[in-house]
Amino acid sequence: VGEYMTRAQAEFDKYAIPASPDNLTSPVLHKLLAYEPLQEHVYGGKGVGSQGDGSAQFVAKSKADQEAAIQIIEQEMGMYCLPLTLGEEPFEK
Repeated sequence: VGEYMTRAQAEFDKYAIPASPDNLTSPVLHKLLAYEPLQEHVYGGKGVGSQGDGSAQFVAKSKADQEAAIQIIEQEMGMYCLPLTLGEEPFEK
């Protein structure tokens, strides 16, 4: 799922940004999505909503990776996270 989210973001960037570069270039979003310290903890991610510098979703590799990604995003990027686990939690407690 994470890989498809990353692909979807790339397609959005390729086709939608040229239609409204002032609103959709989203440098903060793209900095977050490409932030190297996150990459080992996630399968992928994408912007959500209107695709401006608003919200992003990531698919974490494990519960520990989810917690590490949240810590990185909040402490290093200065952003707020809302963790969400869908379905049965496959992570070890």
